[in-house]
Amino acid sequence: MQLSNAEKEQRERFAGFYQRNQLPVMQRIERSVCGCDFGGTSWTTQEEADAVLGALELKPHQKLLDLGAGSGWPGLYLAAQSGCDLTLVDLPPQGLAIAAQRAAQEKLTGAVGVLVADARVLPFGNSAFDAITHSDLLCCLPGEAAVLAECRRLLRNGGRMIFSVISVSAGLNELEEARAREIGPLFIASEASYPQMLRDTDWKLNHVTDLTEQFSDSARRFLKYDQENKDEFIKLLGEEVWQWRQNKNAGLVEAIGEGLIRRELFDASPQ
Repeated sequence: MQLSNAEKEQRERFAGFYQRNQLPVMQRIERSVCGCDFGGTSWTTQEEADAVLGALELKPHQKLLDLGAGSGWPGLYLAAQSGCDLTLVDLPPQGLAIAAQRAAQEKLTGAVGVLVADARVLPFGNSAFDAITHSDLLCCLPGEAAVLAECRRLLRNGGRMIFSVISVSAGLNELEEARAREIGPLFIASEASYPQMLRDTDWKLNHVTDLTEQFSDSARRFLKYDQENKDEFIKLLGEEVWQWRQNKNAGLVEAIGEGLIRRELFDASPQ
């Protein structure tokens, strides 16, 4: 599938994030906020990963697909805890290279594969997976419905898909929505659109968990720990990058507090 210029820029931006986030200071900040040190780009915390693990009820050598997998969090953690066979898929190869190296170090009991591919068009057969997960993927690319339709094709009957997503709150006026879109991820969509998208792509929505409060807390904690590690951060990455992170997270905290942006966890099964 041909990527738009905006998608290409997004891919390059994430490639830079993965490389930068392997620095010890960045991993130290990530551990303080999320409880992990994969150098990832999603907002998934250790607590959230454990909730996903419990909901999926993975068994040894069942097949799990992690889309937008980046550097392997939380997919590798889910595989380590359950013994499942894991396939990690993403477009930027830099994150997947980190994930593959980490998988080799983890000595997992299940098989692990990595693939550079577009989540909207995947080279797997129908019903190839027992479970699917993705963390904040749908707000980072256009064509969310195409991703959900492809996931439906790939998931066996009786399987589960659990994913988190950041969205624009429903019921905003035009100015509020514009501000939410400016502050949120590049391809952020309306909160109201996801249940309908799931229905339209042959999913049954089992449950939605509101993660907005935890999202706000994580943004506040990034602000705090970036500030505490300011000198080392700036020495390695420069003041411009540090200030960008401060502005981004401060904007998120403010937008969440004003009710403009939400983060939710969706649990769905095939119809």
